[in-house]
Amino acid sequence: MIQHLREAFPDIEVSCLKTITDKHAFVFEAETVLFVSSKESWHLHIENKSNAEFYFIQNDDCVMKKVKGGQCDYVICNNQDVFFTEVKVAKGNQANHRKDAYSQLENTFKYYSKLIDFDSYSLHAVVCFPSKRRIVSASKSTKRKEFKDAYKLNLIESNYISFE
Repeated sequence: MIQHLREAFPDIEVSCLKTITDKHAFVFEAETVLFVSSKESWHLHIENKSNAEFYFIQNDDCVMKKVKGGQCDYVICNNQDVFFTEVKVAKGNQANHRKDAYSQLENTFKYYSKLIDFDSYSLHAVVCFPSKRRIVSASKSTKRKEFKDAYKLNLIESNYISFE
């Protein structure tokens, strides 16, 4: 996957792409992404059960900074799975945040899929609402079906991603 990313985005800044080999990574959504320990406040937990490296791409304001229409925060991938991830930390109406996240995920996937052939990857769209406990739940069934039919993306709401 990393080769596809480098071909699609030859000018990607070093600060936008991080290679991770840790078994667990914890992300705190801030002005720029922060990787923190499990004992600190975090918004997204990534578990790497595969023991192979994975890639964390700061998408919003980095890869897609000149693209209009909104974009998701991160693209997290290895050589089998791709997770388009939007973290919603803001307070307020969760339904509005969810709707906004769906739009950002769709826009990001459309942009990337014009540049990368995803046929050999398992694709996921993740809406992350931070919680102190691990949450993994299916999104609304109609939206989940739309994402699957239109983009072949498995849509979930979660603050946890796992590479098997």
